[in-house]
Amino acid sequence: MTSRSPSRATALTWLATAMAAGHLVLVIATGRLRWEHVAADALLAGVAWAGPRTRRFLAGGFPLWLTGMLLDSQALWLFLRGPIHTGDLWELERQLFPAPGGTHWPEWWATRFHPVLDFFCGFSYAAYLYEVFVVAIFFFVKKDARFEKLCWAFLVVNALGVVTYLVYPAAPPWYILQYGPGPANLAALPSPAGTARFDALLGISYFAGFYGRNPNVFGAMPSLHAAYPFMVTLFVWPLGWKWRVPAALFAALVAFSAVYLTHHYILDVLAGFVAALAAFLVVELVFARRTAPAPMAVPLTPSRGDTRA
Repeated sequence: MTSRSPSRATALTWLATAMAAGHLVLVIATGRLRWEHVAADALLAGVAWAGPRTRRFLAGGFPLWLTGMLLDSQALWLFLRGPIHTGDLWELERQLFPAPGGTHWPEWWATRFHPVLDFFCGFSYAAYLYEVFVVAIFFFVKKDARFEKLCWAFLVVNALGVVTYLVYPAAPPWYILQYGPGPANLAALPSPAGTARFDALLGISYFAGFYGRNPNVFGAMPSLHAAYPFMVTLFVWPLGWKWRVPAALFAALVAFSAVYLTHHYILDVLAGFVAALAAFLVVELVFARRTAPAPMAVPLTPSRGDTRA
């Protein structure tokens, strides 16, 4: 009897290959092909076929690729979104969280920025995504089950965000400051807003390029910028205070930056926290049920009067 080769292709190998090929066909058919698509799809297929070690990463990290494709494809279903909220959200934010003088905090900070804040807030706004990947790789190297959990929670929180963008499309503060709280201007271009000052400070165009590819201007609620670091904090919390403190401080910095850089309201940040908590709890519940031991069968004890052989 021969043992099965560990390098033999599995169902996941073929699934990943089919997904990579299918996505490449989709972006070509919809006229959206960029080099990043080719690189991401080739990487997925390459990891699937490279061998059992990389396949172990794929088994848990596949949701990361799915998340990227989900966010990149938003333009395909924006026609499904409901009425865009501009002035009503602006007014609600002012009533619930008034800044000095009865104005809004994004509006207040828009005229009181400082190079030091621009640097730290811009840095955190760029690093928020990489924190997820660094922590996920740490869990993978340590063979910690939280690797797979974090990857799936990342997909869930983004799915919650995308669905909310369709159900409750909302203009960010920078849009109101530029176009006013009237009917939504569907021709409005994406803007780096306050992060443009970070680009100017360092002489780069990171955020100009990042937001230039954003297909959805009206996706302020919830703030996924605030959601990611908060979700990471939830996952590293059991590791002790040496993880809790820096993770929580970074989450707080990103949350502040979202408002300071005029990309989000405080309401958006709170909604991001809720989405992150919901994704964390859903994934924890699913994994708990998946790994729960099956109940043991209790043998039946014959009664005294039972004389059956």
